[in-house]
Amino acid sequence: MKDILTTAEAAHLLGISTRTAQLWVEGGQLPSWKTPGGHRRIPREAVLSLIERPPQRQSGVRAHAIVLADEGRGADWLNAGLPGLGLLLHVTEDVQQVREWLALTPPMLIVVENADEGERRRLVSLLYRDVNLAQTTIVSLTRSSSDDPVPRGANRVQLGMSPGVPATSAVVVKELMKTRRKDVTSAFRTPWNERARLAAVKESGLLKSPPDPDFDRLVRLAAHAIRAPIAMFTLITQREQWFKSRTGFDGSTTPRDWAFCNETLFANELTVIEDLSKAPRFSQNPTLAQPYGFRFYAGAPVRDPLGFALGSTCVIDVKPRTLSANEREALGTIADAASNLIRLRALEREIG
Repeated sequence: MKDILTTAEAAHLLGISTRTAQLWVEGGQLPSWKTPGGHRRIPREAVLSLIERPPQRQSGVRAHAIVLADEGRGADWLNAGLPGLGLLLHVTEDVQQVREWLALTPPMLIVVENADEGERRRLVSLLYRDVNLAQTTIVSLTRSSSDDPVPRGANRVQLGMSPGVPATSAVVVKELMKTRRKDVTSAFRTPWNERARLAAVKESGLLKSPPDPDFDRLVRLAAHAIRAPIAMFTLITQREQWFKSRTGFDGSTTPRDWAFCNETLFANELTVIEDLSKAPRFSQNPTLAQPYGFRFYAGAPVRDPLGFALGSTCVIDVKPRTLSANEREALGTIADAASNLIRLRALEREIG
């Protein structure tokens, strides 16, 4: 019996469709990683654990956003995204696809374009009344409304659609950013989902935990793959950056406003800063001066099973440089492996 399965093989063992298995992977119920060719692979052990204990709907929400785009606008939404919210984006133009995605743990955000159209209007009405979505923010975008928000209840708001998707996305982001609590604002940028993200860091059990050889191996692999003198797996708390694992650096923590990884956290994707000395945001950062002399940074998000970015796997160099496409893929793959390890550990705690 193979220890590693394709998504289709995992679906066959579980007695579900391949599409449902893909949704479980996206939602964190099935740990997985990507091969260099971009194919998903799943540990057989994780599948067998799910057979013995089927996945239950978890409390709370996952760090995902679902966008029901208007016809012909889906690709534009994928390009524009929802920057600064800290959410993984899923876009479709199909109402039924939204219903399937909602079979998982509820997302933090649902955006429905053309929400005054018949089927979509009925969907929004159902979403508003769904008790499982009480913690989900729902934004309905209509052709008849202006950009001024119209409250429709707790975590429910109606906005107007703009002709272009980038402008529509910007309006949504601007409105949601205004709802952040004042106690998570600071001198450094924080994502819209910061309160939930901080809770996820605490609940991960990783913070201040003992050294872990599995994470240490991944960090050393990052340093080797990128040919960098320093590599780390960081966790970002409200005020600190703590190093769960590191090589080439002696400290165990820094203030968060020193943390280059905060940029990865806010961008919610692989982030490369080729010359830190030319980045205005870091002009006063102490680590650019001696004895550190940092000049290059690249980091990729490390996520918990619900998609919250806990920190990053990153590399640092003392000279400016670029990353090749292969090096970018390697760093992203290592961060995915760290995320996968977190998911496996969470599964082990649940079973144990």
